[in-house]
Amino acid sequence: MKVLFVCTGNMCRSPMAMFMLRAELEKRGIIGIDVDSAGTMRHEKPMTANAINALKNHGVPLQAYTSKFVDKTIFDSADVVFVMTNSHTLVLNALYGKQEKVKEIAKFSGREVADPYGLGDEAYERAYQDLKAAMPPIVNYLLSLQK
Repeated sequence: MKVLFVCTGNMCRSPMAMFMLRAELEKRGIIGIDVDSAGTMRHEKPMTANAINALKNHGVPLQAYTSKFVDKTIFDSADVVFVMTNSHTLVLNALYGKQEKVKEIAKFSGREVADPYGLGDEAYERAYQDLKAAMPPIVNYLLSLQK
């Protein structure tokens, strides 16, 4: 199964979610789920230092990452696409048509994950906590799809 996280710039929220889900799957010994991330903007930039620090502060393993656009190939290859906000759903609907595989994180955690870009460490910590709250229900959802 292929899982894709999507945000705007692919420098903060979606790569954070990608590394967090990978760590959670590894911790639980779950195999067979490939996790990636992409953004709705077309550029290639590294993860922000704040995003890296937020993950490191919580012991989440990560590696160098460069943002990428959620092109048709990336989108089509994903079995499930988790988006940070409703606006990302609308962008993906406009690009690729409405698809059932697009899921808003708010449906798993009860709230959207606000964009912390340019807002400092506190905003990145809030994004981390929002993503952390979503991880257990996301893992359970993915496991239900594997059955």
